[in-house]
Amino acid sequence: MTAGNPFGAPYPLVNVDGRLVGRGEAALDVHAHVVSYGTGTFEGIRAYWNPRHEQLYLGEAIGHFERLDRSARILGLPLPFSVAELVELTRELLRANEVRGNAYVRPILLQSGAVLPVRMHDVDVRLSIAVTPLPGDYLATAGVRCMVSTWRRAPDVTTPNRAKVVGSYVGPALAKTEAVRSGFDEALMLTVDGYLAEATTANVLLRFGDRWCTPPGTDDILAGITRAQVMTLLAEGTGRSVAERRIHRSELYCADEILLCGTAATIVSVVEVDGRAVGGGSVGAAGRQLRDDLWAVNTREDDRHPEWVTPVYEEG
Repeated sequence: MTAGNPFGAPYPLVNVDGRLVGRGEAALDVHAHVVSYGTGTFEGIRAYWNPRHEQLYLGEAIGHFERLDRSARILGLPLPFSVAELVELTRELLRANEVRGNAYVRPILLQSGAVLPVRMHDVDVRLSIAVTPLPGDYLATAGVRCMVSTWRRAPDVTTPNRAKVVGSYVGPALAKTEAVRSGFDEALMLTVDGYLAEATTANVLLRFGDRWCTPPGTDDILAGITRAQVMTLLAEGTGRSVAERRIHRSELYCADEILLCGTAATIVSVVEVDGRAVGGGSVGAAGRQLRDDLWAVNTREDDRHPEWVTPVYEEG
């Protein structure tokens, strides 16, 4: 783990098309189609280590692989395994690498053929699953300072936003670098017509009084799995559903609380937007409680929602 990078050195074994190989054998040809054109789809899955249980828990593995399947269908790529098989391959990979700590799993389905023409058909496809330690925080749990990026979220008519497309992350990467070089921690991205979409790798929720809202799926967001979990926990805790509606930029400046949520980030509070304090300018009580609750559910210290986690090691 280095400054600005919460990940550790990747584990040595990778699953490629259902077979365990060393990282070197999993390397891509420089002429692979995905290297030139970003033609592939991926997922990110957290694995939570509970030392008291001596157990590693995969967070929403079924949900992530169901989304990988949907993404593959949107892109027209064949996925050679069922969701259940993908979950089991991931459990086997984690056990083979003897992972006993927080980790990040990266399944990626990509066009690996050495084909130069720009197209999606008649190119070899490869599925790999790799795992990397995640001992640090992806975003600061003490709160992040955001700017509204000059880069806009690409609309679904240019790149399908319901698929996690490899190449579509160039825009968020540019927005992140713009924010950091401007003295901020993270960027918020708007749609082409000026409504709030999402952060670079996280969804956004806002609180006004006792009401929560979040941009709808039609505003060019990737409707995240962690977003759905947070919306469920909020509905259970408040008795009110989270409103999915269009959000103007100006609403960012008068919200009582703003949260970012995603697999890597989990739940992080926004304490400032474009130099304006959010609420009291520190982590809000609701955000702190939600982060603690979600972490407890994913490590099975809270017995709610057992369907959200999959144990890696045989129990008992």
